[in-house]
This record gives sequence, C-alpha cells and structure tokens, in this order.
Amino acid sequence: MSKLRIGIVGAGFMGLLHARVVADSDLGAVSAIVDPNPDAGRKAAGDFGAVHFADVETALSSGAADAYIVCAPDKLHESVTCALLEAGKPVLLEKPMAHTLAAAMSIARSAENTGSRLLVGHILRFDPRYAAAAAAVREGRIGEPIHATSGRFTNREVGTRMNGGSSVCFYLGVHDVDMLQWITGANVTSVYSRAVSKLMPSLAVASEDAIFTTVEMSNGMAGQLYFGWTLPEHVPTGIWARTEVIGTEGMIDIDVRDHGLRMLSGGRWHLPDGLHWPAANGHITGNLFEEVRHFIDAVRNDLPFVMPVADALRAVAVNDAILRSVRSGARETVEDWQI
Repeated sequence: MSKLRIGIVGAGFMGLLHARVVADSDLGAVSAIVDPNPDAGRKAAGDFGAVHFADVETALSSGAADAYIVCAPDKLHESVTCALLEAGKPVLLEKPMAHTLAAAMSIARSAENTGSRLLVGHILRFDPRYAAAAAAVREGRIGEPIHATSGRFTNREVGTRMNGGSSVCFYLGVHDVDMLQWITGANVTSVYSRAVSKLMPSLAVASEDAIFTTVEMSNGMAGQLYFGWTLPEHVPTGIWARTEVIGTEGMIDIDVRDHGLRMLSGGRWHLPDGLHWPAANGHITGNLFEEVRHFIDAVRNDLPFVMPVADALRAVAVNDAILRSVRSGARETVEDWQI
C-alpha cells in the first residue's frame, strides 16, 4: 500500500514537529504545507519536499493530500477543520479542539454530518504513564476513586510567546482537564475557579498567569485542577506536572517533572523531555510519534481512533466553564457537550 499523503496546516512549532514525524514514517509522507505566511510556508515545504499552499481551500482544490494534520492557532480550528471535514478529508486536529465550546461543537457536527474521520490530538492519551493509570482505575486496582488532583506549570516564556493568543486554560490546562476525567472515568459537572494575573500583565501580555479550580464530578468525587505559565527561567524543566488519584483501596501518583535524564550544563541543571517528543538517532520518538502513527494507521486500515470526539468536546466544555467562573467569581455548571 502506498504512503498516505499528509498535509500539515500550520508551519509553526507544533506543525514542524508533526511534519518531522510524518517524514520519518513508513506509512505517510508530507505532501503539502498550508500556511498563510509565505516565508515560513515555503521554507517548510522546501525542507520536506512538499508543496506550499496559502490556505486549505487551495490545497483541497489541488488534491494536495489524502489527510491533514491541523496545527493552526486555536481560534482558526473551526474554519480550517470544518472545511477539511466537509471535503471528506480525515483530520488529526491538535488540541485543544477549539477555543470555545460553540466552535468545538461546530467541528464535531461537521465530522458527524459528513462521516469524515476526526482525531483530536490529546497527546497524553499516548503516554504510557497516564494510560497505565487510566487502565488501573478501570480494572478496580485502587477501588472507588474518592478525590483527584491534576495540573501543570510551564516556563513563563511560553506565555510571552503565546502573547494572549490562547488562554493558559486551553493551551496548557486542557491536558489535565482531559486526564482528570479520563483516568477517573467521571465527568466534571461544575467548577469554581480563580485566576492570578500579575506576571503576564507586567510583561505587557494580555493573559492570566495561572488558574486554580475546584471541581465536582459526576460520581461524587471532588477534585482540583491547576495550570500556569509562571516557572522562572532557571527551573530545569518546562514540564512541571503531576496527577494524583486517591481511591478507597489505593492511590495513583503520576509525577512527570523528571524523565530520568539529568544534565548539568552551563552552570545549571536541565531535565530534558524523554517521552513527549524526544529525538533519538535523529528521529522524533515518544508520545507524538505514537499519536501520528496511530492516526495514519487508523486512516489507512479503517480502524477506530483511541480517543472519541466526545471526550475532546468534554474537555472544551469544562474549560469554557472554568473561564466563566473566573469572570463571574461564582461556581459554574459545565454545559451539555453531547451532540
């Protein structure tokens, strides 16, 4: 079977990572780069032996790809992804699904109405640590979950780079919103959230620094979510994350701050990424590799995706409620996300 021709939408950081994984794959090949920035788009296309297009409509009319990976900014997900789905193209859509629940619902309806295949790329679904935790709860190994906490912080450079283009809730926190619900097997039903905004405004960035949330869940659990881009420059890792689930007969503790490799260089410690998208022997491996390979293999062989679209919708619905609670200062109910 010939390789699946993949179009990459967005020639930024994540788009180029995905392109590298596809280019190394024995199942797929990068055939198109779609980006409105001609310099970035043409360079990426040249690097990967692909054709550059300024927009998805032109790429679609040219028959440039069999499937697409969308790595565009959050606020462009709805228009770009709906156009691709309505053209019958399978899509791997980088998380978050969209920047609002209304936009995410629009994408989900396009997939449902057209029958086009959609996988939202929640990369932690392909992380063996989180997958093992979810399996342990399903198997009853910690009894009935009682309460849980999940959160992460990253370097303040990420917040300044985003420059208000995405909320910390959607860019970073969506990981933990999904993990809290996937691992425990319960839905977040209401939230009570508070934001702190000191650092980013002082750097002329229109963004909160961090958000802290207390949640109520469908099975009677209580929990907490927290996320922010506040870590100082000298912190050795940009992945300062932890998830804990306490059950009636045991507990789970996922600590991903240290991937087992420590380097002292330039007078400071570094804890490099060893699982999300590390490079080994010149190739991107780890969770991102598994995510992209799963997408290509499932499309080529008509196999089910490991993550339902409904779960991605659920995460956006919770984020919507968190931001509403930040604005209102009150407890907010998670809106219905079923389609």
